[in-house]
Amino acid sequence: MKVLLIETDSKILLDEKLSSIIKGDNNVLIYNYLNTNLNEIIEEASYVSMFGELKWIIVKNADFFGNGKISEKETKMLSDYLNHPYELTNLIFTTYQKIDNRKAICKEFKKFNCIISLKTPKGYELTNNVKNLIKQKGYIVSDDAIKYIIDACINNWDLIYNEISKFDLIFLKNQKITLTEIKEVICSAIEDNDFKFIDNFIKKDAIKSWTAINDYIIKKTDPIKLINLLVREYRMLLISKIMAEQKYSLSDIGKELSVVDWQLDKIKRNASLYHKDDLKEILIKLAKLDYLIKSGKKDKWLAFEEFFVEQMEF
Repeated sequence: MKVLLIETDSKILLDEKLSSIIKGDNNVLIYNYLNTNLNEIIEEASYVSMFGELKWIIVKNADFFGNGKISEKETKMLSDYLNHPYELTNLIFTTYQKIDNRKAICKEFKKFNCIISLKTPKGYELTNNVKNLIKQKGYIVSDDAIKYIIDACINNWDLIYNEISKFDLIFLKNQKITLTEIKEVICSAIEDNDFKFIDNFIKKDAIKSWTAINDYIIKKTDPIKLINLLVREYRMLLISKIMAEQKYSLSDIGKELSVVDWQLDKIKRNASLYHKDDLKEILIKLAKLDYLIKSGKKDKWLAFEEFFVEQMEF
């Protein structure tokens, strides 16, 4: 297949798939779609090599297959190339977004049967994969330890893979690793799951956010910590929105926010949920909330819950 689209929710699975397809070939060009355009990509793919060499072009973050925008002109351009690809170019698009099968370009790729969907393992399959990965690496752990690893990494295969990779730096091959030792190595996402709460709050998922708030209350978490995290996140959304309006490139926005591509993509999506003035108003409310709590004028959690109710869309 000369043109391919890989849809996945896992960087680990994507990297493994690309390695298995390219098989060590060094003639590879990598584009980040956040910093380029289809015209440039198709031009490069169509370029005739003087030496008749096979080349690979990988286009990362091709979000126009999901909720990103693609014009009719761009759709036709890519569709034309899909129907008549250059024989010495292998063009691979990748996206972490769910493909929108309603889009014409997605229908075109589906017609040519050139879409690969890589889904992270869940449930029983996830448990088996974790067991096999640990066995491949030459370690012995109990079922309780495996369950802890999965729970601590919130059932996320990429997190699990990265945490188990740390074992090579700490333990000996064929060593039996105890649950206590694993707890010392792995940072528990059960105890430190703030990023999920912030993500759900930003997306105005009232049920998941409220569940997390109740957990925080039980754990006696200081809401000031959550306020600081929310301020940081909303500030990044506002900055990205302002810079986008001022025609800064995605690369410049990423540098200003000190984030990598996938984080910038997430910030861009979340910022689209808000108007600029709404973000300003939320930041002002958070500043007032911080003052009310620190000055003792309102009960900590009562004040935070009132703010929560204001922000959610019931």
